[in-house]
Amino acid sequence: MLVALTSSYSQEASKTAPKDSPEPKPTNTNVDPKSKAYSLRKKSWIALRYLRTSLLNFGKKTDWDTSLADYAKAESSFQRGEWESAGNQFQTLKTKLDQLAEAQAKEVFNRSDALEKDIQPKIVDLKLNTEAPGKQYIPVMEKHLQIYRDTWQAAKLEREIGNQGQNLYFAKQGLLQLYKAKILLEKSKEGKLESEEKLSKNKVLETDYLTPEEVKYWDDCLEVLNESEEKNRQKEKQAIISVYQSRTGKKPGESKSNANPANSAPSGEGKK
Repeated sequence: MLVALTSSYSQEASKTAPKDSPEPKPTNTNVDPKSKAYSLRKKSWIALRYLRTSLLNFGKKTDWDTSLADYAKAESSFQRGEWESAGNQFQTLKTKLDQLAEAQAKEVFNRSDALEKDIQPKIVDLKLNTEAPGKQYIPVMEKHLQIYRDTWQAAKLEREIGNQGQNLYFAKQGLLQLYKAKILLEKSKEGKLESEEKLSKNKVLETDYLTPEEVKYWDDCLEVLNESEEKNRQKEKQAIISVYQSRTGKKPGESKSNANPANSAPSGEGKK
């Protein structure tokens, strides 16, 4: 199932990524203000969309609020048909958003580069070690790495033609693939854990195999807010533990005899 999903994603990434095409044509200075406003409005919207979670997840709410206000102001001019004014405002906003997106993408690429260098040798070692458990994960891990490289190329092309919002998007999708590979690599080390052992070791969710900082980037790659997701994860874990207790009558890691001390007769007392 994972292989099918990752293969589907790879195909989708290749469709979305810019093709090998001639150099972009020089900007036509004679383009009418209305067309220019429409074009810049679309580009600003895309950049704003891909930046939202990153700005909110990494303590840049002020930048988000300012960018949102600037977009709303430009949109107001656009809706009134003030094409030249709207175009100029969207151009200023796009320049600012491009700078923010490029800076965030650079941080993501740095993390990706370091993580790939850490993961790749370990996967090779796993393949060569005939006694190592978890070899069933190797094809999927290699697929994740291939998708990462595909998205890296897609991001590079977007960056070269000035689409910094899409550059950030592909950068995050690539990092997400590396995290998925890391999760499988960690699972391969531990072999097959039973349900109780997973609960005892706090390994019930995929993100339990990542560091807290990595989990924040994981959420950002998925375009969700880390603070909200953390609350959801805690609820999910508690639900899993509750189901386990209702079925076994004990907490994870607790022996059956100690599960319900109230059910045992106190010392020195017997049935009457």
